[in-house]
Amino acid sequence: MKPFFSSPFRWLLLLIVVLAWIKPSQAAHLIGGEITYECQGSNRYTISLRIYRDCQGGGAAFDNNARVAIYDINNNLIRTLFIGRGPIVSLNNLSSDSCITVPPNLCVEYTDYIDTVTLAPILGGYTLVHQRCCRNAIIGNVTNPGSIGNTYSISIPSMDTTCNSSPKIDVPPDNVICLNRPAVIPISVSESDGDSISYELCRIYAGGGSAGAGGGNCFSVIPNPPCPPPFSPVAFTSPYTYQDPIPSSVTFRINPQTGVLTGTASQQGIYVAGICISEWRNGQIMSTVRLDYQFAVSNCQKKVISDMRTPIEDPTILCDGLTVKFENQTVGANSVLWNFGDRNTVADTSRDWDPTYTYPGPGTYLVTLIANPGQSCSDTTFAPFTVKPPVVPTLLWDGVPCFEVQNLSFSTAGNLPSNGRYRWDFGADAEIPFVNGIDAYGIRWQSPGRKPVKLTVAWDSCSVELHDTIDITANSVFVDAGPDTNVPRGQILGLRANFGYDYYWYASSPIEINNPFARDPRIRFRDQDDTVVVYLRLTDQYGCQGTDSLFVYLYDDREQAVYNIITPNGDGLNDFFDLSYLNPSGSCKLTILNRWGSEVYTDDAYGNDWFGTDQDGNTLPDGTYYYVLQCGFEVKSTGPISIVAFP
Repeated sequence: MKPFFSSPFRWLLLLIVVLAWIKPSQAAHLIGGEITYECQGSNRYTISLRIYRDCQGGGAAFDNNARVAIYDINNNLIRTLFIGRGPIVSLNNLSSDSCITVPPNLCVEYTDYIDTVTLAPILGGYTLVHQRCCRNAIIGNVTNPGSIGNTYSISIPSMDTTCNSSPKIDVPPDNVICLNRPAVIPISVSESDGDSISYELCRIYAGGGSAGAGGGNCFSVIPNPPCPPPFSPVAFTSPYTYQDPIPSSVTFRINPQTGVLTGTASQQGIYVAGICISEWRNGQIMSTVRLDYQFAVSNCQKKVISDMRTPIEDPTILCDGLTVKFENQTVGANSVLWNFGDRNTVADTSRDWDPTYTYPGPGTYLVTLIANPGQSCSDTTFAPFTVKPPVVPTLLWDGVPCFEVQNLSFSTAGNLPSNGRYRWDFGADAEIPFVNGIDAYGIRWQSPGRKPVKLTVAWDSCSVELHDTIDITANSVFVDAGPDTNVPRGQILGLRANFGYDYYWYASSPIEINNPFARDPRIRFRDQDDTVVVYLRLTDQYGCQGTDSLFVYLYDDREQAVYNIITPNGDGLNDFFDLSYLNPSGSCKLTILNRWGSEVYTDDAYGNDWFGTDQDGNTLPDGTYYYVLQCGFEVKSTGPISIVAFP
């Protein structure tokens, strides 16, 4: 006969033992639970064990069956209930705060294990116990959470002849607490006996461990049966305690009468807490439901977020001095209310989305923006705005803007910032295109024309541009050298210009001149010249210049000379262009041309009576014109003719 351990039965037995060991896996995603009971009469009690688990990430499933041990006052085991699992319910709303959206990666579900048992009244009553390992290893306020389990227990009163029922948690509490947002978590409880209820943060207990699969060992994954009291309290990691279990800027407290848990969490993470709900009758505690529950502190998304653009985000919002154009960045709101923090008036509010407000003076004002004011989901934000007097610069310039002089000076005036930065831009044609500083001197351009000037004034994160155009002119001074004229050869011509500061006369041909720098020089021309152009360059008192010229026609026979100026002003002197000595019969043709060669007047039988009009009788403007006198086929005379209505 073969030895037993060498036979196939040996391997089958080993496989059974291994499977039995690994079947009750450590339920590392269990996040809480509680036991309650309801008396049905005739000493019958319906026992309800509710277990919560994190259903995100594929952790261990709910056990198909749960053990609940029943002990008397002396820890004698009365019996062990083996209860089948009920339906699995997903919590669709992990927070009762309707104004937030919880992170999408959170998932919580629960199931109930319910059984009814008959328990006769006994002295000292009964203790109901369920134990299971293990807790989440990521719990942040418990020492070695992944190696300890949970104990859920409740007591039935001594000699319960009144058919007492424990308090019952009607709605699972919020699982999610929003980071840095005041939490208001109601613990919804019903009590069918009419007893008074009190609430407190209380100890939670360890139960089970990782020492084995099950059996009498209290440190196995699923103790069988669950072990009796006293139970070992869960050790909180300092600085946390069961009375202060969650990191907070406002400590979490539960109202002992209303059961509302409040506080403001200050650190993300998973934190476990115990909430005890006790029923009182005639000053005595009848039973206590101990909720062992895990909270997830997460970054929640508020459905309504009050937000505005602040000077920290965009310092240019303060560039307009005492007037601020506010930019609303609120999300999810259908109305807003601004308070601009102006303590000098009660009219410093607006319901406009992007309002503009002008403050009475410089200073720091605390601006408040309420999103959805007066509604259940509202939000408020604050921001300080420090306003300064408005910057209102002015661009000034001084100097002579003629090309011959220039050397302009530019300066900045007005309400200027104390920390201003100034940059001048005079264009590429300027000898000095750019200047940094509040003033600029000696500015010249290399050619005449309209010159754009830009001044940029910068301070803090602000800037403003000022623009001007300087017209740099050449030959801008008015100059009148006199009308064109005829001069007999050899005769001296006297000229007289309009008033100026400096004069300089010169000609197109060599001339004799007594003083080329005089206002009224005397000139003699060469005998061989027929026509000479005389030029005058005049300079005014600022150094600006202008030029003018006149034609001088030289002739030999004075009898053939034509007096080439008429003054048709009605004074009876030289009103008409008299050519009677060349056209005594009045049968010659006269044609008048302007300087551009266009015909403005003609008379086929000139009666020596033209007085400076066009063909339609309209008075021609003063100036020099040209005439042609033709008698038959012979051109009798040509030359300039000047109209000076008011010599």
